[in-house]
Amino acid sequence: MSNAGNTELTPLVEETPLSLSPSAPASSYGGTTGHDHDGVIAEIGEGGGKIGSEHDNGATTSTHTGAHNPSIGMWGSMSIAVNSLTGPAMLTLPATFQRSGLIPTTFTLLSVAGLSALCSLHMADTISKVPGNKHYKHEIEFSEAFEKFWGHRWFLVTQFLYFGCVTCLNMSSIVDTSQVVDTFLGHHLPQGSFAFQFFGPEPQQNGIIHFIRWSAAHCTQDELLLGDCIPFMDDDDDGSLLLTGGYMMAALIFFPLCLLDLKENASWQIFGFLVLLITSVQFIISFCATGIDFERVSLWGTSWNSLFGVVLFNFALVIAIPAWLYEKHPSIDVPTVIHGSTALSTLMYVLIGFIGAIAIPNVSDNMLESMMSGAFGPIMAGGATLFAFFIIGLGIPLFSVLTRMSLLGTNLCSSPRQANLWSVYMPWCCSWLVYHGVTHLLAWGGVLFTSAVAFILPLLLSLHTIMEFYDETQGSITVYNNLFVETKESETLALYILLALASGAVFLAIVGLIVGD
Repeated sequence: MSNAGNTELTPLVEETPLSLSPSAPASSYGGTTGHDHDGVIAEIGEGGGKIGSEHDNGATTSTHTGAHNPSIGMWGSMSIAVNSLTGPAMLTLPATFQRSGLIPTTFTLLSVAGLSALCSLHMADTISKVPGNKHYKHEIEFSEAFEKFWGHRWFLVTQFLYFGCVTCLNMSSIVDTSQVVDTFLGHHLPQGSFAFQFFGPEPQQNGIIHFIRWSAAHCTQDELLLGDCIPFMDDDDDGSLLLTGGYMMAALIFFPLCLLDLKENASWQIFGFLVLLITSVQFIISFCATGIDFERVSLWGTSWNSLFGVVLFNFALVIAIPAWLYEKHPSIDVPTVIHGSTALSTLMYVLIGFIGAIAIPNVSDNMLESMMSGAFGPIMAGGATLFAFFIIGLGIPLFSVLTRMSLLGTNLCSSPRQANLWSVYMPWCCSWLVYHGVTHLLAWGGVLFTSAVAFILPLLLSLHTIMEFYDETQGSITVYNNLFVETKESETLALYILLALASGAVFLAIVGLIVGD
């Protein structure tokens, strides 16, 4: 039991069925978890919570202790991992290469990628240390792992941070997808895209809601080339709110997918992964065909204010780890997926970011604005449209599913309807309010939420479990592949070093954003 802030893992003597009642009140975090597959029970401190449930289609909270069939294979696992890494912040990398230079940007990407992989492995290893969960037979969500080993107070703090992190990623994906759809409509419809403007300047007509239009035909050739032909930018400068046609079309397409479960989304993630590979190759070929100029990217750059904030926001793989561990097929090797997806994503970041930077002059923060303008040809514009819909767009249901599983699995929401309210309806209802404020949201959201959830917290939890429970429970993941890290002392030292590096990166990101603002 917890005493003076310490938590013990005390196994019970008797064998009793594992209680996974979905109707248990949210305050019943003194529950038990299975010690192993034969049904032995272990009590997990005063903050120990019940094992989470599986929620099919968001329609039920029943737990299938015997019928749960983890079935996501290697393709699905790699797709979910890579799609978690290649989100909306990927679109800022060409501009980052131009501002911050080839060497600092590449070095930062490689360093943060390695740090992210180790943090993800540590999180997976810690979850496997929960008694009875060495082979991930039970659903242990992100904040629930903290409660098992560190008590209820840490559960509340980490749940708030996790929710903020995933919601920030979700809203960024919604806004980016909406802007791309508006750009497409503005270039291909005779009258362009449309929007309902709320609380605009003193109206040309009565009322607080105005119907307005935007067309790329009003943009100059220079604006098209520089990526400054942005939908409704002038209409948003006066502080009004815009509900655009692109936003409504994005909701019509992706909102239903947000209500599916992780297994049902896996097939869509595989499809998105294939589109990612195809469009990435097409981008590189199109960039090279457009003409490259190495002088557009210097070796060291001129501004590094947003470098760490942008890069940290790219590597949010940890948020998908808990849910994926529960749903993956037992034959899938965790380190293989984590290392493979991180290496592939980092390679795409460097290639697309650098080649895009040397191919497009003065590239905009959202690379798709430049590409979809049509100034670089219809092939690149078509590839950009596919990328937006099937990469960024399919990130929206993935983030919604992860949030819902977290809320239901930890019993913070008592029903799927409640969980969908926060994980699906709230992001969609709020994203249009920040239609042109997503860059600021990305920067600060990346530092305040993603850096904590994806880097600092997993390392802190792993350090705590090693120092407090090293002799009581062993995980199933070999984080360092037995390279000079085999004892409690060496693992502790390695974690202190990783924490120092992660804290330094976060500090630099915060300083950069403050200076930039």
